[in-house]
Amino acid sequence: MDLITYAIPFFLLLMGVEMLVGRRRGRTVFRHHDVLTNLSLGTMQVIVTVVGAVLISGLYLLLFEHRLFELDATAWWVVLLAFIGVDFFYYWFHRASHRVMIFWATHAPHHSSEDYNLAVALRQGPLQPLASQFFYLPLALIGVPFPLFATMTAISLLYQFWIHTELVDRLGPLELVLNTPSHHRVHHGCNGAYIDKNHGGILIIWDRLFGTFVGEDAPAVYGTVSPAGTWNPIRAAWLPWVDIGTKLKHSRGAVDVVRAFFGPPEWLPAGMAAGEPITAARDKFDRRSSTTAARWAVAMFAVCLGLSGAYIFAAPSLSVLASVVAAGWLTLSYGSIGAVLDGRGWARHTEVLRLVALVPVLWFLTTSPLARRDDSGTPSTQTTNAAVDADRR
Repeated sequence: MDLITYAIPFFLLLMGVEMLVGRRRGRTVFRHHDVLTNLSLGTMQVIVTVVGAVLISGLYLLLFEHRLFELDATAWWVVLLAFIGVDFFYYWFHRASHRVMIFWATHAPHHSSEDYNLAVALRQGPLQPLASQFFYLPLALIGVPFPLFATMTAISLLYQFWIHTELVDRLGPLELVLNTPSHHRVHHGCNGAYIDKNHGGILIIWDRLFGTFVGEDAPAVYGTVSPAGTWNPIRAAWLPWVDIGTKLKHSRGAVDVVRAFFGPPEWLPAGMAAGEPITAARDKFDRRSSTTAARWAVAMFAVCLGLSGAYIFAAPSLSVLASVVAAGWLTLSYGSIGAVLDGRGWARHTEVLRLVALVPVLWFLTTSPLARRDDSGTPSTQTTNAAVDADRR
């Protein structure tokens, strides 16, 4: 098992502690619908990582074959180099994810929650690992072994989990060096000077060195500038790509097309009106489903979460076709459950269809010879998951 798998019970335990501490302070830390969306998006990213394991890890492993140096992964200075290198390149990936539209499209789902709690740490853009891998390739070139790289990215993820909370105040001198809850609350703010600041992973020194640091001096307004307005994880993940499509529709020439993908998120072609800046607190999206619908959604989410865990552990023995079939059913299920929470009338039909489809899906996965993997040349799914786990913030 990798570090993240071991950490899952502690994630859940700390979320429970945060909820209890919040209650003692008279605060509502979690909103149930938002938590389900957070966990759905996080699980969907893991599913995408499993399906695209070779694609995600392949470039690193390929470049490592042409490494410039032979590094001993047990040497203390190599471990330190890997730690600093992962944190440094994570900073640049994270900064690019806020300043380059195509990268923002993969990262935006993490920011679309209008709450700020430990569950938000698990809310991730499903496609983000496909983008982030490119930023770490220099580490492969200099010879950082893949297992050491995977371990450092997992440590980065473990650290960043706990800074997603409003219940921890400033931490004195540690604020000078480390990324803290205070610094990361700023990062999640979409108001005023907080936008696109504090991109660090474990260390905040990169923001201080490269001019992207801002201290917390006012309450943050959480979420994206244009609110997602949905509990559906598929819709939340799709909306940034819709924005790109809208920009393409209004583009006038090749330059505009390039800017639609690689310009900053706030860039708009002629004819598109900019939204109003966020200068004060705003009402949160809070569409309420019926009690029956909410209970159904929670029950179905629990079932899908269990099936997702079974799929993730079985994935190394599944064929590509079987992996895609399982991942497709699970992803559509999370979307359908989100539609139930959104109160969509058509959700009852998608729920029936996905439950009916589960029968042939399970039959195929458990009995068909086409569902079995017949090769042993692909990298370990578990190792690949560890390598990209650090993308989940």
